Amino acid sequence: MTIPASTYAIPAPPSDPAAQLRWLVDRAAISDLLVEFARVLDEQDWDAYVALYVPEGVMSPAPSVRLEGHEQLRRVGGARQLGRYHGTWHLSSNYAIHIDGDTARTRSYLLGVHMLSEDTFRHADGAGWYDCTLRRTPEGWRFVTVRVHEVWNAGEPLPHAPRPAAVSQQS
Repeated sequence: MTIPASTYAIPAPPSDPAAQLRWLVDRAAISDLLVEFARVLDEQDWDAYVALYVPEGVMSPAPSVRLEGHEQLRRVGGARQLGRYHGTWHLSSNYAIHIDGDTARTRSYLLGVHMLSEDTFRHADGAGWYDCTLRRTPEGWRFVTVRVHEVWNAGEPLPHAPRPAAVSQQS
């Protein structure tokens, strides 16, 4: 799926100083939320993970997988999927943030390393990006949707993610 460049074009900041300040504070809070997302995954803090979402929040780690609501996110998403690894390391970067009042869209790049055992040479890695929608709540910015777009894998297959169909290469 190709997303038009204008979807994530860098928005111009507001010109009014008070609106600029609000815009900057919102961007910082959204950046902090994206960083916190990676941290709680790697620390396996499932209560904190769920708290990053609105109650009806949705996580789609693959096109055929949809986890909806706090209970599914807690029971199926975190502990059952990522809790199986000896450890994980998620790197999140290149934040594109578009704020429209009390909603926002983000795209951020990801690199996830998943240790399969204490042997650091046994790992399953994936990389790509997250497309997210967010909402301002009384508790701060929260995820409404998080969608993973996986681009490549390395190491062993990711046991928690459906394996993409093999792509035939013609010489």
